[in-house]
Amino acid sequence: VSSARVASVQALSGTGSLRVAAEFIKTHLPSEAHEIWISDPTWANHPKIFEKAGMSPQKYPYYKAETRGFDFEGMMACLKEKPKEGSIVLLHACAHNPTGVDPTEEQWKEIANVMKERRLVPLMDSAYQGYASGSLDKDAFAVRLFVSMGFEFFMCQSFAKNLGLYGERIGMLHVVCNSADEAAKTLSQLKMVIRPMYSSPPIHGAHLVKKILGDPAKFEAWKVELK
Repeated sequence: VSSARVASVQALSGTGSLRVAAEFIKTHLPSEAHEIWISDPTWANHPKIFEKAGMSPQKYPYYKAETRGFDFEGMMACLKEKPKEGSIVLLHACAHNPTGVDPTEEQWKEIANVMKERRLVPLMDSAYQGYASGSLDKDAFAVRLFVSMGFEFFMCQSFAKNLGLYGERIGMLHVVCNSADEAAKTLSQLKMVIRPMYSSPPIHGAHLVKKILGDPAKFEAWKVELK
C-alpha cells in the first residue's frame, strides 16, 4: 500500500467484488486467464459469478471426505499439471466455504511456490477474516504470503460477516500490481468496469467501516469481539 502498488475499489460486498474482478479479467486479460480453477467444493455462487462474465470455471480437488480434511495432495497434483500458464486460481483466504478446512501455513507456502513456478494468477476471496482463528493477522497469512512472494493478484474482501454489515453490501476489490504506474492504469479500467454495472457504491456502510478501522480504540474493540 505504501508503494501505491494496489488498485482498490469499493464493491457490493464479496459477490460484487468477485463480479467486478471477473469482468475485468474477461475484458483486459489474455484468454488463458479466462479459465478459472475453483475448489471442489466451493461457495455455490462462485461458478455462477464467473460464468456470467464469460469465464470458464474448472475444479481442483480440495476436500477429502474420508478424512473430513483438506486434500492437499490432490490440490497440488492438479495445480502442477492441469491449469494452463496464466490461468486464474480462486483461493479462499481463510475459513474455506463450505468446508471450514484451511491449509496450514506450510501448505500455503507450497501452494504459492507451485503457483509461482506455473505462472498461475491468484484470486483471493476473503469473506471471513477474523472468524477462522479469531485473529485478523493470522487469518491474513495467505494474502500477506502472496504479497511477499511478489505475486500480482486479485483480492476480494467482504465486511458483511465480520463487521455485521450484510445489508449494507460493503466490500473491496484490491489488485496488487508490480508498480504504482500499473496500479494507476488498473484503477482507471476498474472504474470503467464499475460505471455501467452499479456506478457508485453505497456510502453509509462505508462510513461505518471507516469509523471502526480508522479509530484505534474501536479497532481494538472489534478485534476483541472477533475472538
